Parts: sequence; C-alpha cells; structure tokens
Amino acid sequence: MSEPDPWWVNGTLFENCNCQLLCPAHVSFRHDCDEELCLGYWGIHVDKGRFGRLVLDKQNAVVAYQSPQRMHSLGWIARIYLHKAVDPAQRRAMEQILRGEVGGPWAILSKFVAERLETRVADITYGDDGHQKRLRIDGVLDSVIHSVESKKTGEPATLGNLFNVIHSTIQYMARGSSRMNDDAFQWATEEKHALYSQFSWTGP
Repeated sequence: MSEPDPWWVNGTLFENCNCQLLCPAHVSFRHDCDEELCLGYWGIHVDKGRFGRLVLDKQNAVVAYQSPQRMHSLGWIARIYLHKAVDPAQRRAMEQILRGEVGGPWAILSKFVAERLETRVADITYGDDGHQKRLRIDGVLDSVIHSVESKKTGEPATLGNLFNVIHSTIQYMARGSSRMNDDAFQWATEEKHALYSQFSWTGP
C-alpha cells in the first residue's frame, strides 16, 4: 500500500457537550464526566487546507459522539457529518482525516471509538460573530455557543497549559445550547460546556 499524502488543515474548532462549564474530561479523559454518558459534538470550520495537491479550503464538518462517563474507558460511538457544498474528493479527504486514517491528532482519538456510524453528507451552515459561533445541520443539529467573560478583565476567559490533541494551546471558554436529532443521538443542552480555538493539524 502507498503512503498517504501529506496534509494540513487549519481553522476553527468548537464543541458543546452536556457537562457543566468546564467539562472534567476536557482536563483529562481519566476524569468522570458530569453525566452517565457524555453527549456532544465537535464542529470544524476549515479556513485553509491541503491534502496532497487537493485544496480543502472553506469546509464545514461535525463529529457527533456519545461516550461513557469516563471517556478513557473507550466505547465511544461517533458519526461524521460532511459539508455537501464541496466535491466528493474533498469530502473523502476530510473523512480520512477525521476517521484518523491518515495520521494526525484524530488518529489518537479514533482509538477510543468502538462504533463508527456511517458518515453522512449534509448542508452544514457555520456562522461566526467573533465571540459567538452558530452551527446548523438542517433537521439534525441546531447549536449556538458564546464565550464566557473573565470577571477580572472583561475579556473572553481562556484555558491554557492543557494537553489536548485537537485544540490549540489557548482555548476560549464558552457556554452552548444545542439540539441534536440524529437517529443514533438525541440530546439537548442549555448553557452547558462549550469552547473554541484556532486549530492547526498535520499528517501523516
């Protein structure tokens, strides 16, 4: 088999789950989440990217998941949603990245996934007003997250010095409200854990 093409992507990564403001698993997968199951998503907006010679600019994707209370105990269920506005070759490249098939940070997370559901293609709408992000998949997901201000500075609160394979070193704390209506995932959050950062991934 031939080696996978080198690739890189950068953009905005954001998340919302059913934990309180600071999800314990965001600090460490060995910590118990607030609920018996951790239910949430990662939203990905690619600003620029390349997969070999293939251009991956301006794509949206979502990774929806369910995990045990202690995420490190494995057993995750996950589904990828890809943006229908780009061509099949671009979607396939993003799928390989997010499935961890071509190295990079998602190859680490993929080890926790016990059941990977069929990838779906959808109209994914992403909106960014700076301190507020919106994400919509028609009929499936409607989500908004907004940054949390520091009481000391009045600026968006940040997290730093936390090891995280997919987020950047500096992450902005937020609260999120979402509705998920996938046939495998049904959940709702109101002002629960959320955050966002500017990511940069490379592989293999």
